[in-house]
Amino acid sequence: MLENHALFGIPMPVIGFACFLISFLFLLVWPKGKAKPYKVISWPRYILHFFHPLAWVLLGMAAFLEIRQPELAAVLAGLGGVVYLIFLFVLVKA
Repeated sequence: MLENHALFGIPMPVIGFACFLISFLFLLVWPKGKAKPYKVISWPRYILHFFHPLAWVLLGMAAFLEIRQPELAAVLAGLGGVVYLIFLFVLVKA
């Protein structure tokens, strides 16, 4: 029997879905009003545009995998944290 996997009483699949929804919002909805058109993409712009949603996707995948493969979920959550820290570093530096 599977254990009760929840965070603050919220089931992990619901948290995973919320992470994917946040990722979708940051990837498609949020940058539209703020982004300026550019001809050449640079690494800082690429990181600022894609690393924040990527971090949320990794956290969502970790939430879904928490039930069946907790070791892989921990690795994905850690990788999501590293990606988010890279995003924050470039955001502050830019």
